[in-house]
Amino acid sequence: MISAHSSNGIVFPGLRDLAWWVQPHTLPFYRLFLSPYLTEFVFVYLPFEAEVTDEVLSGMTSVILELETFPLRHLYLDVPATMSPSLNSAVSSAVLRCGSSLDTLLVSTPLSDAAVQHIMGLPKFTSWYAMNGPPKGFDLSLSDAFPQLEILELRTETSLEWIPVLGTTPRRTSSGQDTHAPLHRGPGQNLTVLESCVAAPVDAAFMSPIIRLHELVELRLESSCSNMGGCTFSLTDGDVAEIATALPNLVNVTFGEVCPADSCKTTARSLLFLSTSCNKLETLEIHFNTRNLRDDLESIPENPRLHGLCGLPRCRLEWLTVANAPLRISEEDHGSVVAGFLRIFQSVERVSGVDVGWDKLSSRLCNQE
Repeated sequence: MISAHSSNGIVFPGLRDLAWWVQPHTLPFYRLFLSPYLTEFVFVYLPFEAEVTDEVLSGMTSVILELETFPLRHLYLDVPATMSPSLNSAVSSAVLRCGSSLDTLLVSTPLSDAAVQHIMGLPKFTSWYAMNGPPKGFDLSLSDAFPQLEILELRTETSLEWIPVLGTTPRRTSSGQDTHAPLHRGPGQNLTVLESCVAAPVDAAFMSPIIRLHELVELRLESSCSNMGGCTFSLTDGDVAEIATALPNLVNVTFGEVCPADSCKTTARSLLFLSTSCNKLETLEIHFNTRNLRDDLESIPENPRLHGLCGLPRCRLEWLTVANAPLRISEEDHGSVVAGFLRIFQSVERVSGVDVGWDKLSSRLCNQE
């Protein structure tokens, strides 16, 4: 039996990691678990009812304000959106109390500008699930912001404003014309994972700052296309070639879920650029026009501009995702299309899409010797 008086109210006084999926009837007992030695605190509130009472909000606020956050390495506070306005101040206060050990922050409420500026300067901070954009008056040329940030997930429209900030070109230490002057590393130069959960058009302007994040390994962009026929993916084969050249370390890439409109400007040639420039690529989803798929694939080895690429090593991608892309080829064309995909992705075994034609194509791929 747990006693509220045991160990001065703390059941496990030496507790270091706490993951608590809280329900209204367990919330009053929070003091039993708030050890001063916690280094990881995961707090997820699961309400039984849609309505949030004042008593629950008061209890939630007390937990957050009494939590000793200075020693934390990982802080996760996930509460329903209906609670967010009432908890913003308490959550920002908790973040402001975090010390130099903090490396991961996931909070589902927006932070104050002061709290954001605080985490921007933490020396070991590597992972942030952002609800905020840059603080007001933030210096876009600042080179010492987020010195170790590696993983960034953008969860709100305003958080997309971090992309041009993190993609800022590093500044020279000299204002003169000396081309050999060393460069400061920009604020996003350590970033390896960038994920946007916000639907936004994928075009050259959107990608321009992203391609300056040369260390990216994972890039995942939410789709803004509509299944009603509207397509907001407007990259060209040339744009994809530039992206692939600038980001050679990519392993997992999603440029938004492929829609059925089939109106995009990219062709199968864009797949070749990614396969030859991003040799570590393992997963890929990107729009490419399938209206003339057989001809596009067959023309690759005949295109003099692509001769230099055709002799280069390919990535080891085994599974290509095409989502809602239509497939308009006859059974007689399957062999030619399969051969074309294998020229681009020499290890591909499956092309996964909604159209049943892709399943038939994958069967042919799986039977290749």
